Amino acid sequence: MSPLSLRETYAGRRLLVTGASGFVGKVWLAMALDRLPELERIFVLLRRKGGASASERFEESVRTSPVFRPLRERLGTGVRAFLETRGEVVEGDVSEPNFGIDGRVLERLRGELDLVINCAGLVDFNPEVQAAISTNVKGAVHAAEFVERCEHAALLHVSTCFVCGNRSGRIEEVALPDYSPRGQGFDAEAEYADVRAAVERIQAASESPEEEAAARAEALRRLQGRGRDASNARLLRNVIDRERRQRLKRAMTEEGDRRAARHGWPNTYTYSKSLAESLLLRRLGRFRCSIFRPAIVESALSFPFPGWNEGFNTSAPLVFLLGTWFRHLPGSASMPFDVVPVDLVANALTIAGAGLLVGRHAPVYQCGTSDRNLLTLGRACELTALGKRRYLRRNGANALERAVLSRWDPVVTDDDHLFSAANLRATAAWLSRVLRSDKLSEGLRARLDVLARVADKADRQLEQVESALVLFRPFIRENRNIFVSRALDRLPVAEPEFRFAPEEFDWRAYWMDVHMPGLRRWCFPQLEGRPLDSDHHPADFRKERPAAPPPARPAVAERSTSGEAK
Repeated sequence: MSPLSLRETYAGRRLLVTGASGFVGKVWLAMALDRLPELERIFVLLRRKGGASASERFEESVRTSPVFRPLRERLGTGVRAFLETRGEVVEGDVSEPNFGIDGRVLERLRGELDLVINCAGLVDFNPEVQAAISTNVKGAVHAAEFVERCEHAALLHVSTCFVCGNRSGRIEEVALPDYSPRGQGFDAEAEYADVRAAVERIQAASESPEEEAAARAEALRRLQGRGRDASNARLLRNVIDRERRQRLKRAMTEEGDRRAARHGWPNTYTYSKSLAESLLLRRLGRFRCSIFRPAIVESALSFPFPGWNEGFNTSAPLVFLLGTWFRHLPGSASMPFDVVPVDLVANALTIAGAGLLVGRHAPVYQCGTSDRNLLTLGRACELTALGKRRYLRRNGANALERAVLSRWDPVVTDDDHLFSAANLRATAAWLSRVLRSDKLSEGLRARLDVLARVADKADRQLEQVESALVLFRPFIRENRNIFVSRALDRLPVAEPEFRFAPEEFDWRAYWMDVHMPGLRRWCFPQLEGRPLDSDHHPADFRKERPAAPPPARPAVAERSTSGEAK
């Protein structure tokens, strides 16, 4: 089979991408703009947020985000003019029918689009269930309905490998309708209706007189416990409203947790993404569609530059913890840890999109490394220890960090290890009680109060560690998965910069020289509450100037789904 030229395949095409403010969507968009010069136009769907319009949000991202650095460096002050001819921001929201797009713009898009890439998704493991359903499930349904009404567009829907749920073994590149990890009867449409009804019930209950009374009682207790004036009506109202919001959030989060556990998924995220897949499968045959499943998306291998990362992904909190005095990671050393660099994901997404454009697409593409270049949790922990040692010997803040912490190598252990987070929490709580014991004199207790507060702080920090480890447990101890990622091989590409070949990079070099420095630069400051530096482009995007009109779609040489002129 002759290699497929992605530049030729995308030449003259018009695409719409959702979720371009997210990690994967943003990298794919920057890569497409930088490496597919023949692509005619990219429509970027963004919603208004925090008083900023969709266009203002996009301009700020291009002007300041490091992911657009290659584009800014290549074009300089001409980046604005370039984007005016190549891109167009469309204000909308995936949670609304027709993406909430204005009528005239909607009709134009339906006649022009060749491909919709749905990258929009809420990736928190345990979000409020109504938020997960609104973005991950409704968004997918609305994407399908939108594409179905287009003249010739196809849909590339981004999901996750972990829709497989709580099961182990080789996960093939297949999508099953009404899938449940438990293998029992599961009706996706019925579940979708039921979870929406549950969201409405929880919302209604939160507005009931009983909930108001419960929130008021809790607000009074808190104010009195802090010695605040509970007779201050404005203050009391603010605390009541905050308490009601927190109670509603807990109820929504717990509902998602219950549903995921009942049907066999580790969390609300994977439950909602799998439900979306099942609902999409019920609509197959009405339009061309592929489901794209990445594994654990991590720091860039080379694009936009080595180490680029953003937000809180799976490995960042774990690597951060193992860089502290916390040493023992409860898990299985032989567990596959399927990490894939974000630019390889963007490459694979571009290849999968090309398959749809030329009519050679597969139903499902998995994008992982476990069956082609296996990394285990134990090896990742070992490389983290080596990277930590190298970094602290050069950059430790004091002699203790340089001499001791640098050698305090993290290890993978059983849950019941002597120095587990649970045991350390119990020790901190015991120490706090001892230091505040009534058996001690009042003077001695006062002198020991500083140590007692240190123990309290350690207990709070270890509680956060323990909570994080509970979230990660299915992925580092319970579900031993190998994600088959071979469908992309059936679409060999001509351009080497777009190849998907995870077997060609070395884990030691990637983890120690690219990934860990990237986490320290782009993720750890957020975990530590420190601000991130941002790139700034000299061009003033806000300057008033007439926008270039969108180029007219060619009246001749239209492309069919096979890629041939007709």
